Amino acid sequence: MLALILDRTHACLLDRGRAPDLAFAGGARPLRAVEAHLAALGVTLPSPAGSRARADGCGRDFVFVTDRFAAPAGMDWRPLRDAGDDVWGLYVRCMLGGWEPPTRAVDVWSFGNHPEMASRLAHLVACGEKRVTVGWIAASERSATPLAYEGGVSVVTDGFGYPRLVLRSAAVREQPFGEIDAETAAAEGEGDLSHEDWREGHEGYFEGEARRLGLSFDERALISVERFEVLHVVGRADVIR
Repeated sequence: MLALILDRTHACLLDRGRAPDLAFAGGARPLRAVEAHLAALGVTLPSPAGSRARADGCGRDFVFVTDRFAAPAGMDWRPLRDAGDDVWGLYVRCMLGGWEPPTRAVDVWSFGNHPEMASRLAHLVACGEKRVTVGWIAASERSATPLAYEGGVSVVTDGFGYPRLVLRSAAVREQPFGEIDAETAAAEGEGDLSHEDWREGHEGYFEGEARRLGLSFDERALISVERFEVLHVVGRADVIR
């Protein structure tokens, strides 16, 4: 049985390049067998984010999402793109509802800086209100957050690590904060859609990021403005168990 363990950014815990593959003798409950094996490695996990029955009939494969922890001996955290076909197939089935992105080279991130904001902004995208997002380039570089690039594919989570959307960057430009116009502000889909509301909210947000990261924010701060298209909203009602 495979146990795919993901952190909040969907890096995966691999054992010599593979997800832990656990022997299953039958009889015992599959999840309890996985939990017992991982407990022996000093790993305690939350309830699984999903599972699938194995084609060979020997138990189930599981996916878990958790905060990153120190990897047990012989294991390490690796980008999802480095995993094999078995891991990718399990990820697509259990995390994306069976919908496969056009590339494995996906970036995984969430909007904002806390789960409530992440969920709210993802909701605006899913409802068709939000098609632009902006980021302060200096803050992204300081926090090692991936920068948007044209054609890049992203899995956007709700802030707890559970996918909500798959996006593709259609256009990316850089400009000073003070030069971002009302049309761009409205396309972000936030607040009352006015330029004034957008400036007030984003000034407060970026100034908070400046304090947290030891930076200085002003009108000249260089901003990444990304216009994106929605490739997929995660979730389907026709799953056959």
